[in-house]
Amino acid sequence: MHTGEQFTSPQPPTPGPGGGRGGALLIGGIAFAIVFLLIVGATVGYLVLRPTLLGGGGDETTAATSETAEDPEDTASDDATAEEPTGEASTTVVEERCWSPAYERTSKNPSGKLRGGGLEFIPPAAYTGRESEGFVYFLNDTQTAYGKVEEGWISTMTVGEVEWQPGVEYPGNEVASQKIAKCFFTDGNWGEKARERTWDDETTKPVTIAGMPGYETRAVVNFGSDDLEKTDATEIVVVVLDTDQGPSAFVTDTAVGVTEHEEAVEKAYASVTGLSG
Repeated sequence: MHTGEQFTSPQPPTPGPGGGRGGALLIGGIAFAIVFLLIVGATVGYLVLRPTLLGGGGDETTAATSETAEDPEDTASDDATAEEPTGEASTTVVEERCWSPAYERTSKNPSGKLRGGGLEFIPPAAYTGRESEGFVYFLNDTQTAYGKVEEGWISTMTVGEVEWQPGVEYPGNEVASQKIAKCFFTDGNWGEKARERTWDDETTKPVTIAGMPGYETRAVVNFGSDDLEKTDATEIVVVVLDTDQGPSAFVTDTAVGVTEHEEAVEKAYASVTGLSG
Protein backbone atom coordinates (compact mmCIF):
# COMPACT_ATOMS: atom_id res chain seq x y z
CA MET A 1 0.00 0.00 0.00
CA HIS A 2 0.96 3.59 -0.43
CA THR A 3 2.45 5.19 2.82
CA GLY A 4 2.33 9.03 1.86
CA GLU A 5 -0.11 11.86 2.72
CA GLN A 6 -3.37 10.82 4.40
CA PHE A 7 -6.77 11.82 2.88
CA THR A 8 -10.18 11.86 4.49
CA SER A 9 -12.81 9.91 2.62
CA PRO A 10 -15.32 12.21 0.85
CA GLN A 11 -18.84 12.16 2.21
CA PRO A 12 -21.67 11.05 -0.11
CA PRO A 13 -23.59 14.01 -1.57
CA THR A 14 -27.05 14.81 -0.35
CA PRO A 15 -29.63 13.81 -2.88
CA GLY A 16 -30.89 16.72 -4.95
CA PRO A 17 -34.04 17.28 -6.85
CA GLY A 18 -33.30 14.33 -9.15
CA GLY A 19 -33.29 11.79 -6.31
CA GLY A 20 -36.83 10.39 -7.10
CA ARG A 21 -35.96 9.39 -10.65
CA GLY A 22 -32.94 7.47 -9.44
CA GLY A 23 -35.15 5.50 -7.02
CA ALA A 24 -37.50 4.52 -9.78
CA LEU A 25 -34.69 3.28 -11.89
CA LEU A 26 -33.40 1.28 -8.98
CA ILE A 27 -36.76 -0.38 -8.42
CA GLY A 28 -37.12 -1.14 -12.12
CA GLY A 29 -33.68 -2.68 -12.22
CA ILE A 30 -34.49 -4.89 -9.25
CA ALA A 31 -37.75 -6.01 -10.85
CA PHE A 32 -36.00 -6.83 -14.11
CA ALA A 33 -33.40 -8.80 -12.24
CA ILE A 34 -36.08 -10.82 -10.44
CA VAL A 35 -37.88 -11.60 -13.71
CA PHE A 36 -34.62 -12.54 -15.35
CA LEU A 37 -33.76 -14.87 -12.49
CA LEU A 38 -37.21 -16.48 -12.69
CA ILE A 39 -36.81 -17.09 -16.41
CA VAL A 40 -33.34 -18.52 -16.01
CA GLY A 41 -34.47 -20.66 -13.09
CA ALA A 42 -37.42 -22.00 -15.03
CA THR A 43 -35.22 -22.83 -17.99
CA VAL A 44 -32.65 -24.61 -15.85
CA GLY A 45 -35.37 -26.48 -13.99
CA TYR A 46 -36.91 -27.61 -17.26
CA LEU A 47 -33.59 -28.82 -18.54
CA VAL A 48 -32.84 -30.61 -15.28
CA LEU A 49 -36.26 -32.21 -14.99
CA ARG A 50 -36.65 -33.09 -18.70
CA PRO A 51 -34.52 -36.30 -18.60
CA THR A 52 -36.52 -37.51 -15.60
CA LEU A 53 -39.80 -36.86 -17.35
CA LEU A 54 -38.51 -38.82 -20.34
CA GLY A 55 -37.43 -41.75 -18.26
CA GLY A 56 -33.83 -40.67 -17.63
CA GLY A 57 -30.77 -40.57 -19.83
CA GLY A 58 -29.73 -44.02 -18.62
CA ASP A 59 -33.04 -45.53 -19.70
CA GLU A 60 -32.69 -44.00 -23.15
CA THR A 61 -29.27 -45.63 -23.51
CA THR A 62 -30.61 -48.94 -22.29
CA ALA A 63 -33.52 -48.78 -24.67
CA ALA A 64 -31.25 -48.02 -27.59
CA THR A 65 -28.93 -50.81 -26.62
CA SER A 66 -31.73 -53.33 -26.22
CA GLU A 67 -32.91 -52.58 -29.73
CA THR A 68 -29.57 -53.73 -31.17
CA ALA A 69 -28.86 -56.58 -28.72
CA GLU A 70 -29.73 -60.17 -29.58
CA ASP A 71 -33.04 -61.43 -28.32
CA PRO A 72 -32.32 -63.62 -25.25
CA GLU A 73 -34.57 -66.35 -26.60
CA ASP A 74 -32.80 -66.25 -29.93
CA THR A 75 -29.43 -66.43 -28.17
CA ALA A 76 -30.52 -69.35 -26.01
CA SER A 77 -31.86 -71.10 -29.06
CA ASP A 78 -28.60 -70.56 -30.91
CA ASP A 79 -26.60 -71.85 -27.94
CA ALA A 80 -28.83 -74.87 -27.64
CA THR A 81 -28.40 -75.57 -31.32
CA ALA A 82 -24.63 -75.24 -31.05
CA GLU A 83 -24.47 -77.56 -28.04
CA GLU A 84 -27.06 -80.02 -29.28
CA PRO A 85 -25.37 -83.38 -29.81
CA THR A 86 -25.14 -84.45 -33.40
CA GLY A 87 -25.67 -88.06 -32.40
CA GLU A 88 -23.68 -90.72 -30.61
CA ALA A 89 -19.96 -90.82 -31.29
CA SER A 90 -19.14 -93.15 -34.11
CA THR A 91 -18.27 -96.62 -32.86
CA THR A 92 -17.42 -98.03 -36.26
CA VAL A 93 -14.20 -100.02 -36.07
CA VAL A 94 -11.97 -100.25 -39.11
CA GLU A 95 -11.03 -103.90 -39.38
CA GLU A 96 -7.34 -104.54 -39.80
CA ARG A 97 -6.36 -107.19 -42.28
CA CYS A 98 -3.81 -108.65 -39.89
CA TRP A 99 -4.19 -107.66 -36.24
CA SER A 100 -2.03 -108.45 -33.23
CA PRO A 101 -3.11 -108.04 -29.59
CA ALA A 102 -0.87 -106.58 -26.92
CA TYR A 103 0.96 -109.63 -25.64
CA GLU A 104 -0.19 -111.04 -22.32
CA ARG A 105 1.00 -114.30 -20.85
CA THR A 106 -1.71 -115.99 -18.78
CA SER A 107 -0.67 -119.65 -18.97
CA LYS A 108 2.16 -121.58 -17.40
CA ASN A 109 3.94 -124.37 -19.24
CA PRO A 110 3.61 -127.83 -17.70
CA SER A 111 6.74 -129.94 -17.51
CA GLY A 112 7.96 -130.99 -20.97
CA LYS A 113 5.22 -129.09 -22.84
CA LEU A 114 4.43 -125.69 -24.25
CA ARG A 115 1.00 -124.26 -23.45
CA GLY A 116 -1.02 -121.37 -24.85
CA GLY A 117 -4.73 -120.67 -24.59
CA GLY A 118 -6.52 -123.98 -24.22
CA LEU A 119 -3.91 -126.10 -26.02
CA GLU A 120 -0.52 -127.65 -25.30
CA PHE A 121 1.97 -129.80 -27.22
CA ILE A 122 5.32 -131.54 -26.81
CA PRO A 123 8.10 -129.63 -28.60
CA PRO A 124 10.37 -131.91 -30.66
CA ALA A 125 14.07 -132.28 -29.90
CA ALA A 126 15.01 -130.69 -33.23
CA TYR A 127 13.30 -127.46 -32.15
CA THR A 128 15.57 -126.21 -29.41
CA GLY A 129 14.71 -122.52 -29.59
CA ARG A 130 11.97 -120.90 -27.48
CA GLU A 131 10.04 -117.67 -27.90
CA SER A 132 7.04 -116.18 -26.13
CA GLU A 133 5.85 -113.17 -28.10
CA GLY A 134 5.10 -114.00 -31.44
CA PHE A 135 5.27 -114.95 -35.01
CA VAL A 136 1.52 -115.31 -35.51
CA TYR A 137 -1.28 -112.74 -35.92
CA PHE A 138 -4.53 -112.97 -33.93
CA LEU A 139 -2.88 -115.04 -31.18
CA ASN A 140 -2.12 -114.20 -27.56
CA ASP A 141 -0.66 -116.09 -24.60
CA THR A 142 1.64 -117.75 -27.15
CA GLN A 143 4.58 -120.12 -26.83
CA THR A 144 6.83 -120.95 -29.76
CA ALA A 145 9.47 -123.58 -30.41
CA TYR A 146 11.78 -123.18 -33.39
CA GLY A 147 14.48 -125.11 -35.16
CA LYS A 148 17.32 -123.76 -37.29
CA VAL A 149 17.29 -124.54 -41.00
CA GLU A 150 20.41 -122.60 -41.91
CA GLU A 151 21.89 -119.22 -41.09
CA GLY A 152 19.08 -116.68 -40.93
CA TRP A 153 16.26 -119.19 -41.48
CA ILE A 154 14.10 -121.26 -39.09
CA SER A 155 11.02 -123.47 -38.88
CA THR A 156 8.54 -122.70 -36.10
CA MET A 157 5.57 -124.15 -34.21
CA THR A 158 3.33 -122.01 -32.01
CA VAL A 159 0.40 -122.55 -29.68
CA GLY A 160 -1.84 -119.81 -28.30
CA GLU A 161 -5.23 -118.32 -27.60
CA VAL A 162 -7.14 -116.89 -30.56
CA GLU A 163 -7.91 -113.24 -29.85
CA TRP A 164 -9.85 -111.17 -32.39
CA GLN A 165 -9.70 -107.44 -32.92
CA PRO A 166 -11.98 -105.59 -30.45
CA GLY A 167 -15.14 -104.34 -32.12
CA VAL A 168 -14.88 -106.91 -34.92
CA GLU A 169 -17.08 -109.98 -34.72
CA TYR A 170 -15.22 -113.25 -34.48
CA PRO A 171 -15.80 -114.99 -37.83
CA GLY A 172 -15.69 -118.55 -36.53
CA ASN A 173 -12.92 -121.11 -36.48
CA GLU A 174 -12.93 -121.88 -40.20
CA VAL A 175 -12.42 -118.29 -41.35
CA ALA A 176 -10.07 -117.65 -38.43
CA SER A 177 -7.79 -120.47 -39.55
CA GLN A 178 -7.73 -119.06 -43.08
CA LYS A 179 -7.01 -115.48 -41.99
CA ILE A 180 -4.25 -116.50 -39.59
CA ALA A 181 -2.60 -118.59 -42.30
CA LYS A 182 -2.88 -115.88 -44.97
CA CYS A 183 -1.50 -113.21 -42.63
CA PHE A 184 1.52 -115.41 -42.07
CA PHE A 185 2.07 -115.13 -45.82
CA THR A 186 1.22 -111.47 -46.43
CA ASP A 187 2.64 -109.91 -43.26
CA GLY A 188 5.08 -112.48 -41.94
CA ASN A 189 8.73 -111.78 -41.29
CA TRP A 190 10.23 -113.19 -44.46
CA GLY A 191 13.25 -110.93 -44.66
CA GLU A 192 15.23 -110.55 -47.87
CA LYS A 193 16.30 -114.13 -48.41
CA ALA A 194 12.98 -115.39 -49.81
CA ARG A 195 11.61 -113.30 -52.67
CA GLU A 196 8.83 -113.47 -55.27
CA ARG A 197 6.70 -115.47 -52.87
CA THR A 198 3.46 -117.12 -54.01
CA TRP A 199 0.57 -118.58 -52.02
CA ASP A 200 -0.21 -122.04 -53.38
CA ASP A 201 -2.25 -125.18 -52.72
CA GLU A 202 -4.48 -123.76 -49.98
CA THR A 203 -6.93 -126.20 -48.39
CA THR A 204 -9.29 -125.93 -45.43
CA LYS A 205 -11.04 -128.83 -43.77
CA PRO A 206 -12.85 -129.64 -40.51
CA VAL A 207 -10.84 -131.61 -37.96
CA THR A 208 -11.26 -133.05 -34.50
CA ILE A 209 -8.18 -133.32 -32.30
CA ALA A 210 -8.28 -134.85 -28.82
CA GLY A 211 -12.06 -134.48 -28.91
CA MET A 212 -11.92 -130.79 -29.83
CA PRO A 213 -13.61 -129.75 -33.10
CA GLY A 214 -12.18 -127.11 -35.36
CA TYR A 215 -10.67 -126.34 -38.76
CA GLU A 216 -7.29 -126.81 -40.37
CA THR A 217 -5.93 -124.61 -43.17
CA ARG A 218 -2.80 -125.61 -45.09
CA ALA A 219 -0.87 -123.85 -47.85
CA VAL A 220 2.60 -123.71 -49.37
CA VAL A 221 4.58 -120.50 -49.83
CA ASN A 222 6.92 -120.97 -52.79
CA PHE A 223 9.91 -118.69 -53.38
CA GLY A 224 10.48 -117.49 -56.94
CA SER A 225 14.03 -116.57 -55.98
CA ASP A 226 15.95 -116.92 -52.73
CA ASP A 227 19.33 -117.02 -51.06
CA LEU A 228 18.68 -120.30 -49.26
CA GLU A 229 20.47 -123.61 -49.75
CA LYS A 230 18.23 -126.15 -48.01
CA THR A 231 14.72 -125.03 -48.99
CA ASP A 232 12.76 -123.15 -51.63
CA ALA A 233 9.37 -123.19 -49.89
CA THR A 234 7.57 -123.18 -46.55
CA GLU A 235 4.44 -125.13 -45.61
CA ILE A 236 2.04 -123.30 -43.29
CA VAL A 237 -0.50 -125.19 -41.16
CA VAL A 238 -3.04 -123.47 -38.91
CA VAL A 239 -5.40 -125.49 -36.72
CA VAL A 240 -8.08 -123.58 -34.76
CA LEU A 241 -9.97 -125.64 -32.19
CA ASP A 242 -12.78 -125.11 -29.70
CA THR A 243 -11.38 -125.59 -26.21
CA ASP A 244 -12.75 -125.11 -22.71
CA GLN A 245 -10.76 -121.86 -22.64
CA GLY A 246 -12.15 -120.65 -25.96
CA PRO A 247 -10.80 -120.83 -29.53
CA SER A 248 -7.11 -121.73 -29.54
CA ALA A 249 -4.65 -122.51 -32.30
CA PHE A 250 -1.65 -124.62 -33.18
CA VAL A 251 0.37 -123.04 -36.01
CA THR A 252 3.45 -124.30 -37.85
CA ASP A 253 5.65 -123.07 -40.67
CA THR A 254 8.06 -125.72 -41.86
CA ALA A 255 10.90 -125.54 -44.34
CA VAL A 256 9.90 -127.83 -47.21
CA GLY A 257 12.58 -130.40 -48.00
CA VAL A 258 14.17 -130.33 -44.54
CA THR A 259 13.24 -133.86 -43.50
CA GLU A 260 14.14 -133.51 -39.84
CA HIS A 261 11.71 -130.60 -39.49
CA GLU A 262 8.96 -132.21 -41.54
CA GLU A 263 9.04 -135.29 -39.31
CA ALA A 264 9.24 -133.17 -36.16
CA VAL A 265 6.14 -131.16 -37.01
CA GLU A 266 4.13 -134.34 -37.57
CA LYS A 267 5.05 -135.57 -34.08
CA ALA A 268 4.26 -132.22 -32.50
CA TYR A 269 0.89 -132.07 -34.27
CA ALA A 270 0.05 -135.53 -32.97
CA SER A 271 0.88 -134.44 -29.41
CA VAL A 272 -1.60 -131.52 -29.34
CA THR A 273 -4.18 -131.82 -26.55
CA GLY A 274 -6.34 -129.70 -24.34
CA LEU A 275 -4.97 -128.63 -20.98
CA SER A 276 -3.68 -131.52 -18.90
CA GLY A 277 -4.26 -129.83 -15.56
